[in-house]
Amino acid sequence: MPGTFYSSKKLLILALVSTLYGVLTYSYLSYSESGSLPSIKTQADALSLFIITSWLVFAVFALATQYLNRFIPWLSGTSSRFFLQFGVNTLIAVILITITTSIYVQLKHSEHSLGSFLSEQWDPTLKFIILFLISNLVYVLINLYQYSYTSFIQANIESEKMIRERLKLQYEILKSQLSPHYLFNTLNTIASLLHRDVATTESFVRKFAHTFDYILKSHQKDLVAIKEEMTFIKSYYYLLRIRFENALQLSIKLNDAHLGSYIPPMTLQLLVENAVKHNHFSEEKPLKIKIESNENGSIEVSNNFERKPGFIEVDNQMVKKPTQHVSHKVGLENIKKRYSYFTNKELKINRDQLFTVHLPLITKLK
Repeated sequence: MPGTFYSSKKLLILALVSTLYGVLTYSYLSYSESGSLPSIKTQADALSLFIITSWLVFAVFALATQYLNRFIPWLSGTSSRFFLQFGVNTLIAVILITITTSIYVQLKHSEHSLGSFLSEQWDPTLKFIILFLISNLVYVLINLYQYSYTSFIQANIESEKMIRERLKLQYEILKSQLSPHYLFNTLNTIASLLHRDVATTESFVRKFAHTFDYILKSHQKDLVAIKEEMTFIKSYYYLLRIRFENALQLSIKLNDAHLGSYIPPMTLQLLVENAVKHNHFSEEKPLKIKIESNENGSIEVSNNFERKPGFIEVDNQMVKKPTQHVSHKVGLENIKKRYSYFTNKELKINRDQLFTVHLPLITKLK
């Protein structure tokens, strides 16, 4: 429960529960001793003692529980918290019951000390102790149940949020790949090829169909095998190669052991696409992209770039192509967020002579 104090509604519930507990406890002890329920006229003082004591005990129980939830939560250790709360509750109850009973004895039975009074009432006192220990156990179990139920609800809410966020990220990728601009460029390329080389046109259309099919199917998956992604990248590179010819070069050197690992779908494609989008290149100064395995068990995707002359560089500022392109804000942040759902390893980005992204490999599907 947030905050330091209870709401008026919870205070009312606490008062009703503690009152009911005091009445029922006293009624049980009276009935077990005399065989009849207590009379309010003749036993109102003793009944009032039980009710007031119950108020105090339950109120301090609630505050102690709130304090423990804040500083020693159940999450820190269920068993230790269980026994700690049981012990704290017992200590609190002993102190409060001793105080209220002492006051009662002085007011109503001044001829007795607290010790002698309890000795005379030993049988109901023993029953009360047993009853209290059971009640304390039930109280702690209810508190544990409330914690477990709340944690379960919160976990479900967080899980739903993660699923929605993952779907949103996947949708962003799908939207970027099926953008009118991308389709327009592809159709333009096909149109230009038809008049030059029918065989190349057919091959281009087949590769385009493969990439389109992969995009539509993979966006529904959380992870794909490196081998699948690489097959797609080769088809995607074929399309780019037709457009840019010798101005674009892609080198792939992956260990066979890495091909069975997993990455979020379209990860490699996004990095290749971003390198093409955000760099100026020509046949004299080609864009060279490398996808390689490294010794640290990750994949490096690197490309050369030109620094923007006469400008201060901020973040990932590069020389952009003079032609305009549509940006759907899908890039490194998208990849980072999707990776965070499956591994604690972070993407590493280096920028010196090359712009390099280190992609950790995911070896097991969740």
